[in-house]
Amino acid sequence: MHLAFSKKLVFATVASALVVAAVSLNSIGQDAKKADSKAKAGAKEKPKGRLPAYYKDVVTDEQKDKIYAIQAKYEKQLDELQSQLDAVKAKQNGEIEGLLSSEQKEKIAKLKEEADAKKKSAKKGDGDKAATAAEPAKAATTDNPKKAK
Repeated sequence: MHLAFSKKLVFATVASALVVAAVSLNSIGQDAKKADSKAKAGAKEKPKGRLPAYYKDVVTDEQKDKIYAIQAKYEKQLDELQSQLDAVKAKQNGEIEGLLSSEQKEKIAKLKEEADAKKKSAKKGDGDKAATAAEPAKAATTDNPKKAK
């Protein structure tokens, strides 16, 4: 029995050492990649952004760079405004929630939990989602033949 425990201990130690070695080698490789990407970025920093809808096939590369520069110029201001908007929404939601009784708050919390559970199960089985969406439409057409025509 003592021999079996010793074998397990040796195996666990070797396995741990291999994991540590693998993680170390991986981080060394990532450091090299970071250095390479920093060197490339230092060569020419190109502004990045996202083109507005339908612009991709219409604008030139020079126009793309100018669009990205404009987006960068307004990014800080937009972030500040978004923070203000989020704060106002939070204040509004707090006032609305203040109108509710404790029982209503409990019911809402339960409904939110149920909705979150449905979302999680839908993400796990996206293929099932299409099948279940088709069933109510099919049932609606068979329940009332006049509406189906």
